[in-house]
Amino acid sequence: MNTLDDGDNGPIILGVTWFLVAFSGVFLALRLYAKISRHSKLWWDDYIIALAWVLLLIESAITQYGRSLGLGKHVWNVDIEDAFILAKSIFIGATISCFAATFSKISFGITLLRLTKGKTKAFVWFCIIGLFVVMLPSAFLSWLSCRPTAKLYNPFLEGKCWPAYVTRNYGYFNAAFCTVVDFALALLPWKLLWGLQLKTKEKIGVGIAMSMGLLAGVCAIIKGVHLRDVTDADFFYTGKNVTIWTATETATAVIGACIPVLRVFFKNTIISLHDRYHRTDGRSITTANTGFTTNGSSSVPLEIIQSQKSMGSSVSSVPGADELGMVITNDFGNGHGGILQTNTVTVVHTPNPQGRMMEWRGADVSSHR
Repeated sequence: MNTLDDGDNGPIILGVTWFLVAFSGVFLALRLYAKISRHSKLWWDDYIIALAWVLLLIESAITQYGRSLGLGKHVWNVDIEDAFILAKSIFIGATISCFAATFSKISFGITLLRLTKGKTKAFVWFCIIGLFVVMLPSAFLSWLSCRPTAKLYNPFLEGKCWPAYVTRNYGYFNAAFCTVVDFALALLPWKLLWGLQLKTKEKIGVGIAMSMGLLAGVCAIIKGVHLRDVTDADFFYTGKNVTIWTATETATAVIGACIPVLRVFFKNTIISLHDRYHRTDGRSITTANTGFTTNGSSSVPLEIIQSQKSMGSSVSSVPGADELGMVITNDFGNGHGGILQTNTVTVVHTPNPQGRMMEWRGADVSSHR
């Protein structure tokens, strides 16, 4: 007897899949809490990333159901009637996974729309629309490939199906396109940041936080490599890698979209706790958005400005822009956007017999258009 007869990939498929759902769910919950706790309005990117996670959850529930039918086992160890139902559930899960992965990437693209203008904004729109349009055939091609449709998951029925390589090769194309778009959207923030008057350390911090989509691109490559398994006659068993990496791609994209928000949230939380501690011992003066106090001086980063009107232009906080440490500027009359950057205001206080003296340094504001 072949030693592979008793092989079972089910436990590892379920273990990894549910871990990814829980892990990415924690990041999503923290993102939503970070925005709601700051009384920030949720925007389209928040709703779409939440939808992507819900679809990932549904996909995982289908995987769990498939496991009860024999997912992870060799096809010859699965009851014939269960095999038909299992095959159908796999195709349903694959369709849902296409939407989950695509929405997780589109969410970040929508975030970038609020930080770009002109040709760069048009490019982001191209990526968003391209992701959705290219995904649709990948999601539904399998369902259109057989007549009757039921022959897709029951090969004993009379009818005709396209050659299996048609859907597989389109899957390769979809994975390649998603990889290119992931890399493009992940690297775009560096273009936006590098021309700003930010400290190099801050540029790198924001850039890395906004470039986690690169990992989703890597996952798309690995998934694409394993797409060859979809035409394997023993896919219930050999499909372990493509199943896991499909879920990993979506979970990674969800986490990557949440990190920029959490970076600012935890940074501000640490700053707030630091100020609260020093306020209790009277060693520093607390102001809004203060930085860390060291040796009697406090750095006040003006990364986030709620509103300012000056010389015919309006600077307003756009929903979600604060999560990136940036604000959008809108000129009156033309609606052009840009990123406003400020230098740091430093408060130096020196004790003297009569009290404390404060000196404000370097409080200038410049805009990047």
